[in-house]
Amino acid sequence: MSTLITRPYQSLLVIFVSWKALLLLFAVFTPGSAYDTSTTLLEVNRNASNLDRNGPLMIILSLITTKLTRWDAIYFTEAARRGYTFEQEWAFSYSFSGLIRTFTNALRRTADIDYPLLESSVGIAIAHVAHCISVFVLYSLARAVFPKKQDRKLAFLAACLHIFSPAGLFMSAPYAESTHALFSFVGSLLFVLSFSQSGASSGLQDASIPLSGVMYGLATIVRSNGILNGILFFEEAVRLLYSMTKSVTFAKTRRLLAVGIAGVCTALGFVIPQYIAYGQFCMNNKDPRIWCLRSIPSIYSFVQDHYWDNGFLRYWTLSNVPLFALAGPMLAIMTYSAYWTLSVNSNRQKKGIAQAHPELRLTGRLLRSLAAPQMTLAILTFLKHHVQIITRSSGKVGVRLDKKAASILNQYRYARMTVAYMIIYAAVQGVLFASFLPPA
Repeated sequence: MSTLITRPYQSLLVIFVSWKALLLLFAVFTPGSAYDTSTTLLEVNRNASNLDRNGPLMIILSLITTKLTRWDAIYFTEAARRGYTFEQEWAFSYSFSGLIRTFTNALRRTADIDYPLLESSVGIAIAHVAHCISVFVLYSLARAVFPKKQDRKLAFLAACLHIFSPAGLFMSAPYAESTHALFSFVGSLLFVLSFSQSGASSGLQDASIPLSGVMYGLATIVRSNGILNGILFFEEAVRLLYSMTKSVTFAKTRRLLAVGIAGVCTALGFVIPQYIAYGQFCMNNKDPRIWCLRSIPSIYSFVQDHYWDNGFLRYWTLSNVPLFALAGPMLAIMTYSAYWTLSVNSNRQKKGIAQAHPELRLTGRLLRSLAAPQMTLAILTFLKHHVQIITRSSGKVGVRLDKKAASILNQYRYARMTVAYMIIYAAVQGVLFASFLPPA
């Protein structure tokens, strides 16, 4: 381990490439396409490419893209190809499809490439690049939260576990998970860097808060649950307002303004796509959809409710018990790690350790803030969403793994079981995903 830590980024890259190659091998050699051939039909129905489709490189590329363009990935890639046409498509990331479309159009213009599954190939490339960079960012985030030299092992373990995320092929396929994780981790890193061990932040540190809000806003555009990151800014605003009841200073006012801007940027990531949808379905429409007439017209909530049957306790049926069992380990990890963070910080305060060591007080403060969105996501998923999607949770995985990595040092047996579960689940899930078999 010490050898790996001396060159952490190179080591993480080697581990990342090796794991991704193994997952792709699982996908490529998975037999059959099960009950759905949508991806194959898409390829057949598209115009012929100007590339040599019988060449070995194109055969391999076609096989990989076909195996990885499964489930919701078909929505993403089709929306990238022709735009958003149907109402239910707004359940899938507007910006991620737009990102695929931007790169695809650029390739077609500059390189004259017209490969039938080009959108899928570009989406897969984006997912891999975003996941790889997010691993590096998570390592930097963990180092910022735990700045001591002896904590490098913890940061390295956290980044490694993000590579072996149970999300598996969801982090490789044309899905928004990897991109969402990247923006979320960058936002969290900027938020953490805005704090000072001395307690008083500088103007440069405060300037990183709006940038953090921009990153969280982008994460929210990619996946709407990124709005939960706004909890960090809400908590910081409450803390500042309480502090200002005792004394008002320019530094506090400046930081409060920065926090407010960051909160607005995060919220815009939720509002802007819905405003675009409102213009498409509600404005100048003689027969507007029912959600257009609501006091808060949200296409997100309507689509999730009307087309995907999301809602409070709706998923709590006898037939879904196996899916709750499937999601159980990840829900337990997320809930326990968030609880661990709060309890550890509370115990330190009681013992006076945080007062004696300011760096521990700041670490506890940051971990508590980062844990809040994670705990909220776990609760909401358990109560009102399709619970199995928690196994491919991306933007909160860094926080969870930081604490889990800390537990590894003292609870080796449980940690080993957790890591084994993550790796085995990711491998099995990869085979099922490539075969178009549930769960997804």
